[in-house]
Amino acid sequence: MNKIDMAAQNLASVPTGANAPAKPRNRFEFRFWLTLGLVAVAHVLLHTALERQWAGLAAPWRLVLEAGLLLMVAVAPIWFFLIVPVRREAQTVRESLERESASLHERLRTHDLNVRLTAALDMAEDEESVMRIARQALTLATDGVPAQMLLADSPESPMRHDLVEGWTSDEGRCYVERPTDCPAVRRGMGTVFEDSLTLSACRGMRGPMAANCAAACTPITVAGTGVGVLRALGPAGDPVLYRLLQSLNTAAHHVGARLAVVRSISASAREAATDPLTGAANRRSGEARLAELAQHSDAFILAMIDIDFFKKINDGHGHEVGDRALKLLVEVLRGCLRRDDMLCRYGGEEFLLILPRVDIAMAESMLQRCRSALPSACSRAGLPEFTISVGIADAPNSDPAQQMRAADAALYKAKLSGRDRIVCASQDGIDTQAPATASARDASGTP
Repeated sequence: MNKIDMAAQNLASVPTGANAPAKPRNRFEFRFWLTLGLVAVAHVLLHTALERQWAGLAAPWRLVLEAGLLLMVAVAPIWFFLIVPVRREAQTVRESLERESASLHERLRTHDLNVRLTAALDMAEDEESVMRIARQALTLATDGVPAQMLLADSPESPMRHDLVEGWTSDEGRCYVERPTDCPAVRRGMGTVFEDSLTLSACRGMRGPMAANCAAACTPITVAGTGVGVLRALGPAGDPVLYRLLQSLNTAAHHVGARLAVVRSISASAREAATDPLTGAANRRSGEARLAELAQHSDAFILAMIDIDFFKKINDGHGHEVGDRALKLLVEVLRGCLRRDDMLCRYGGEEFLLILPRVDIAMAESMLQRCRSALPSACSRAGLPEFTISVGIADAPNSDPAQQMRAADAALYKAKLSGRDRIVCASQDGIDTQAPATASARDASGTP
């Protein structure tokens, strides 16, 4: 059964007039006969009491007096026993119908939001697309009232997204720093905070705000963990906030479910493209990046980086220290890199650095800073001091394979020249037909 069929079945279950209980009709019949009886008894009693005074009157006058007496006796019972209760019941029925109509409208609106949001999020392939759809969902779910969405990567991380819709000022904005600071996230359920000035008010709302400002908040859950909140504002005591909470629950559920899928796919892709020990990109990712740069004819610099005498570190201090040395080198290199630069673990203790849109002099200066920062970094980390050798090559012909050979040859020359240095292929006229990687040469005893 699809969602539309379920909605139709739910709508068909709403009680209609034909299926309504017969109790109101029975009460009306009882009041009608009671009123008729009271009028008849009162009329008979008054007629008996006044019959002697009317005895000498002509027939037309007696008829007029009889009619007036009947009217006088009937007005009060009819008003109090028939008209007033009927008007009260009519008012009750009208209010009930208005509530049912509002409830039906809200159910239809929630169902429409559910269907549209599901269809839109199914097409979202990344977190940016999910956030764009979530912004639109805020407007649909809240009917234009001030609404806000806060989202983080994890319960303990700072809020990374802060989307607002319908806000004309900062009044009533939420400023919680982390999901765990939000009461709704900690409770794991939607909550309406009735008044901004009571002791139970949400502490996330800061700054000037009206005394009767209330907020409806519901957590966004990703893989069973609260990472954000959807919220809307309204006046205290307004039942509309509770209806809005249902729409917010729907939006939060779908956004959280899609974020879970997108983040899971993204995490899997990162794991497939990342070296598990150091966190740097792996060799396959580096080769894919090189192919992409070559395809677009973008200029780039390649650097081959190798830890000097890494085998001695492993043999003398153990593989755990060797692993820590690799991680430290990646940390130091990342501290010198730009956003578009890419660091890959190419094999063993050898790393490949891809630097787009720089010249060879800038690349050499950047790597000199990294090399100079290593001794102090080793001291702070409690590791034995180690050095690196670096070979740099540019790409005059945009040929990654040729450039790799040139960078490898420059690294080989750095090893032969005493290690702990940087050699640039274009400055030294190095032959690109170089032997195997420098790490393999270290293992074979090359000085």
